[in-house]
Amino acid sequence: MPKFYFSYGTDPAYPFLGGWTEIEAPDRPSACKLFQIYHPNRPGSAGRLNCADIYSEDEFMDSELIDGNFGAYCHERITLTREILTPKDGRW
Repeated sequence: MPKFYFSYGTDPAYPFLGGWTEIEAPDRPSACKLFQIYHPNRPGSAGRLNCADIYSEDEFMDSELIDGNFGAYCHERITLTREILTPKDGRW
């Protein structure tokens, strides 16, 4: 499953100072929704996420963030998982 990286800057209103959040989700919109569950948009932010930027895994690996962002690194990992259950012996 793809990974997306939500970076933070020096704004004290961000959930973290520097560094990033890593989210594993099927696509960017899903990753953004997961991010919003844990880090809601700021009031009056016109729907903007409460982070500095968002990177795909390729973009992140090609960036300088991999070596740290304002002296910080990965603060948290959020994943979306789904388990499909199948009947066993005719029962669910």
